[in-house]
Amino acid sequence: MTPKSPDITSRGMSPAIQPHGWMIVCDDQAARIVGHSANLSGLFPATEKGFSGLLLRDLLGSETSHALRNGLSRTATAPRAALLPRLPIAGLAGLYDFAVHAAGDLTVIEIESAAEADPFALDRVRALFSRLASVHGLDRLAVLAARLVQAILQWDCATVLRLGSDGAQVLAQQRRLDWPDAAANAILCTGFSQDARANLRAARLRFVADVAAAPVKLIGTKAPDLDRTLLRAATADEISRAGKTGFAALLSLPLIVDDALWGVLLAHDGAARRLTMDERAVLDLFGDFLSLSIQAALAREAADEFRRRHAL
Repeated sequence: MTPKSPDITSRGMSPAIQPHGWMIVCDDQAARIVGHSANLSGLFPATEKGFSGLLLRDLLGSETSHALRNGLSRTATAPRAALLPRLPIAGLAGLYDFAVHAAGDLTVIEIESAAEADPFALDRVRALFSRLASVHGLDRLAVLAARLVQAILQWDCATVLRLGSDGAQVLAQQRRLDWPDAAANAILCTGFSQDARANLRAARLRFVADVAAAPVKLIGTKAPDLDRTLLRAATADEISRAGKTGFAALLSLPLIVDDALWGVLLAHDGAARRLTMDERAVLDLFGDFLSLSIQAALAREAADEFRRRHAL
């Protein structure tokens, strides 16, 4: 049975998103709106009667609402949202990027203003896969991954961490010369509690554009699970770490080996940043391929060790 989404007031909490996007919460069929982010009226100022109870097609238009329902049907049981870039909204100028996924008996729809399409996104993915496939050994993989992500994003720092039972271990790091001192940097690479690890495992790609930006609350009677959303507002832990180290933007890619959280690739920058839908898709695939490459490297190491121990 599909679990029911809890009532906001009964949980005593206020789910919120980052202010650079908008969110719509619908029923499980993505047909009728049951909640939304408080800033949605800025996108649809002409809607005088409010949004709750409206049909999604009446707000977004038939073309886009149909595309969202198709995306939902493809990912109803998948561990990530369906990405639908550069779709129109009826009555509004420009194009918008959408992400949609099921959350219990609710449908969560994320909306951001669309950036121009990257015609070389597929070539970038192929090049990244080719670079990773060209190296062998865990150490070399970690160093290359940190360099590639720092080069893609042009952020201040990219770090590959191994999350073991005894804590976090830095495997590789690529950073600018003016990145914060060693004490501040160490804060970013330690203190991953079980809750933090569970959040990493659930979120897949995690991105916060500006930790200091004021969050936008959700309006409605039910609180959707936001773990799989890109727009989820910064957590208390992320805000605390930012205050201690001085970063503004963060990104994390969990590294999944044998269906368990093995490590994480982190990126931080001292200024607020934007992540386009194309960049998100490229990095998401990069994280998957890096995880598979790490799993293959560990298997080779285990096989080599077995051969050494049983050599005649």
